[in-house]
Formats: sequence, structure tokens, C-alpha cells
Amino acid sequence: MNDKQRARLDAHAIKAHLLLAEASAEGEVEEKKEYVLGYTGADLPTYNFFIPLSLAGLTDETLADASAFFRSRGVMYAVSLEEHRVPDGTEYLSTRRYQPLPPQPIMAREGLPTETASHAELTVRRVATIPEMTAFYTVLESVFDYTADELMLLFPSTQLKHPHISHFVGYLPDSRPVTAGTAVYADGVVSVWNLSTLDNFRRRGFAVALQNHILADAARQGCDLSLVYATPMGFSLTNRLGYTLYAMRQWFLPQEIG
Repeated sequence: MNDKQRARLDAHAIKAHLLLAEASAEGEVEEKKEYVLGYTGADLPTYNFFIPLSLAGLTDETLADASAFFRSRGVMYAVSLEEHRVPDGTEYLSTRRYQPLPPQPIMAREGLPTETASHAELTVRRVATIPEMTAFYTVLESVFDYTADELMLLFPSTQLKHPHISHFVGYLPDSRPVTAGTAVYADGVVSVWNLSTLDNFRRRGFAVALQNHILADAARQGCDLSLVYATPMGFSLTNRLGYTLYAMRQWFLPQEIG
């Protein structure tokens, strides 16, 4: 992967966070030269974020600004550090008693599939209607334990017409929704979020089929790179889909939360 591709991935990672936050029901973002803030209204720390873009963006002053921003809105928040942006950030936050969450691999892929692979049991559709949005909620509520109110805050129906965000659902032949995910498009890059499959339907290739559909759809829109913030459970899946380790991200909770 060359320097121009890496620059596009870095730019997309920040833009995707901001697009998702701003597109939430109560979304609000703030962009500074050295850091960005995103507020969704959901009282879930990692959905209200402070992301320093360099070590200059991680100071006692910027941390105080972030704390004031989120306190005034009455929500929990978290600091997101990507090692290649802020190489000494982990030590800096640890000395200030921020509570680290487990590191998360950032996976990247170049060269997206141009054809959608078929699956005998699954039909994947882009969410375009309120009933399809409800099906999307059903999968996420089961897998991630979101409440109905949190889902409507994070993924309001207004996102159905968003030019940079699409949701997808995979259905069984009996029309049961069993897998879901979100795609964000920017800078010729597609990132995949909230990829999930109901517990009783895992290990049947549904998540692979869904992600392949998302990537092929993105390729038709001109994307040639993809980014995923992988979970431990999803690491092997992204490897099988041709992703390689790009960087590491770690969330930190401030003292008042951790």
C-alpha cells in the first residue's frame, strides 16, 4: 500500500466517524486543526468521541475542552487513539489515569470485488424503507444489546437518503433478517461498521456474503479501498476477506467514567 493510499485511509477514518456522528438524530461535530469531537446524543461512551489527530492535539487543554464539551451535553464519552497518529498518546493518557479498553485492529484492503458472490440461503438488500430499517434495528438490537431509543438516535430514518451512508440487511428465504451492516463512503474508500449476525445463524457464511455484497456495491460507486475497525471475533473474518492489519486503535475512558 503506497503513501497516497494510506493518506486516503487516514482521511476516511476521521471523515467516517464525523459523518456517522453528524447523521445521528442529535448529531453534532466540531473539527479543529489538531482534533475532532463527535456527539450523537446516545449515552454510550464510544459513540461520543474525542479524536486527537496528532500529539499536538492531545494536551491537558484539549482534554479539558473535550470534557467540557461532553459534560455540557450530559453524556459519557471516550478518547480514540490511533497509534500512528499519536504514537506516545497511550502513555500520556495512562499517566492521567484514563482507563484503557482493549486495543482494536484497524484492517484495510485494496482492490474490491466487482461482482457480488451469491449465497444459497441469503438475500442481501440495501435498506431503503422504514420496514427495512426496522429489520436492521432488529439485528443490531439482538447482537449489540442496544435499546430501541439508542438505535433511533444513532441510525434515524433520515439516514435512508444520506449520500455517504448505507445500511444493508441479509434475509433468509422466509424474510427473517439475520445479518446487518453499515457502509460509509468517502475519499474513494468504504468503511464497514456494525457487521453483525444473529447468534443462532453464525458460521454459515452470512457475514462473509453480506460484506462481499457491501464491497462489490462500493466498487460500483468508485471505491477501491476499504477500512474496518475489527472486533476480536471479526478479525479472522476480515482476514478471510483479504484485509490486512493497517494500524491499531484504542479507546480510553476518562476518570469520571472508568
